[in-house]
Amino acid sequence: MSETRTIEVDYLARVEGEGAMYVRTEGDRVEEVKLSIFEAPRFFEGFLRGRDFREAPDITARICGICPIAYQMGASLAMEDLCGITVDGVLQDLRRLAYCGEWIESHALHVFMLHLPDFLGYP
Repeated sequence: MSETRTIEVDYLARVEGEGAMYVRTEGDRVEEVKLSIFEAPRFFEGFLRGRDFREAPDITARICGICPIAYQMGASLAMEDLCGITVDGVLQDLRRLAYCGEWIESHALHVFMLHLPDFLGYP
């Protein structure tokens, strides 16, 4: 009879948001793995109630300090969709450039501030 072992970590550090992990093994075989990355609701919808819809991009950009462009762009796209507006050309290219810049910044943050300290043995 093989031994069943369980590893359960309720809170993982150094992830964007919060995370948890569950691993169950039987003998030398991994039977089940669950990784959860979750974010508690922040209720930003409540901040937007009663405000001019044009304020949405600036307010939603504060949802996340690491990825404000993604939220700002999401709000802008929703407003454009509501108004029947399509953005293309140079403005679309600039948006894509800003979004890609944020993506690179986010990855650099992950590597140098969240993961590299662990890899190099720093707390």
